[in-house]
Amino acid sequence: MDPLMLLVLLIAGLTGADSVSTVSWVSVQRGGSVTIPCFYDDRYKTHVKYWCRGNNRESCTSTVHTDSPQEGKVSIRDDPDQQVFTMTINNLTDGDSGYYPCGVEIFGDVDVGDRVYLSVTDGSPRLSVDKQEVMGVEGDSISVQCRYGNSDSLKLWCKIGGFCASERSVSLDGRPVLIRDDTVNKIVSVTMRGLKRKDTGWYWCDAGGWQIPVHITVKPITITEWNNDKLSSLVQLALYVGLGLLVLLLIIIIITWKVWDKHKKKTTTSQNQGNTELTLNPDPEYAAIDNIKRDPPGQASEEPGADVTYSSIVLSDPEQVSSRCSSHRPAVTPASDVVYSSVALKHRE
Repeated sequence: MDPLMLLVLLIAGLTGADSVSTVSWVSVQRGGSVTIPCFYDDRYKTHVKYWCRGNNRESCTSTVHTDSPQEGKVSIRDDPDQQVFTMTINNLTDGDSGYYPCGVEIFGDVDVGDRVYLSVTDGSPRLSVDKQEVMGVEGDSISVQCRYGNSDSLKLWCKIGGFCASERSVSLDGRPVLIRDDTVNKIVSVTMRGLKRKDTGWYWCDAGGWQIPVHITVKPITITEWNNDKLSSLVQLALYVGLGLLVLLLIIIIITWKVWDKHKKKTTTSQNQGNTELTLNPDPEYAAIDNIKRDPPGQASEEPGADVTYSSIVLSDPEQVSSRCSSHRPAVTPASDVVYSSVALKHRE
C-alpha cells in the first residue's frame, strides 16, 4: 500500500470519531419528514461531504454529495459556518428505515464519518418534536417540547458539539436552561433564556437512547423590532391607563348619582312634612296654638275637663291689635305680650 495512503488511513482512524459525528437513533412517523445533521471538524470545511444508505460507508448506496446537491425525496445541504451538513428525507415510508452513514471525503476512497439509524413507524414515534426549526430573538427565550414514549428513561437536552443538560441542570454552555419532565403527558419542556447569537446551532432531545435533532436560529434584534416592541408596550400601557380611568369615572358617576338621589329623597320628605303642618292664622301678627285632647273612640274620659278645648292667642304687636279692634270697642292699649285664653266645655249626653 502506498505509504501516503497508509498515513491517511491512520489519521482517519485516530480522528474520525471526534471529527465527524451525528445522532445515533431517530424515530419518525410514516408520511412525515426529517432532517438529520452531521458535524465535522474545521479542517474539513472545503471537503466534499455525503450521505448514503447502508450498514457502513464502504457498502452504502444512493448517496447524495455536497458537490452535486439535488432536491427531491433526499437532499443535502452544507453549512461551513456552522460546520455541519444535513440530510433531509421527505414522505417517509416503512422502506426508508435503516442505517444512514454520513462522511467526509479526504483523499480518493478514504473518508471519515459516522452513521445514524432511522426508524419509520406507523404510530407515534419514540421521540418527536412539533417542528425541528425554532426561531428566536437575541435577548429573548425559546421553548421546545419533546414528546417521548418511554417515561422511565433519562431525559437530556444536548448541544451538538457541546454538553448535555438534565432536569436538574440550570445551564447549558453558560446559557440559563429550564427542563421540566411531564411524566403524565410524556412531554419534556425545554426553555432557554437570554439568547445570544452564538446560541444558533443544532441541539437534540434524548430519551431512552432515541434522539431528535432541533435547530435553533437566534436573530439579532433590529431597531425596527425594538421600536415595535417599545411601541407595543406603550400602546398596552395606554390601554390599561385608559381602562382604569374609565372605571374610575364610572365609579364617581355612580357615587354622585346615589348621593344626589338620597339628597332628593330627603328634600322631598322634608317638604311633605312641612305641607302637613296646619296654619291656624294666616296673619303673621298672631300666633295660634290649639291643644285638643280627645278620648279614644268608644271610651269616655273620666278625668275632669277631658272634653275641654284650650286655645290661646298671642299678640305680637299690641299697637296694631289695638288699632284693628278700635272699631268694635273703645281703644285700649293692651299690655305687652298679653295672652288671651278661652275655655269651652263640650256637651255630654
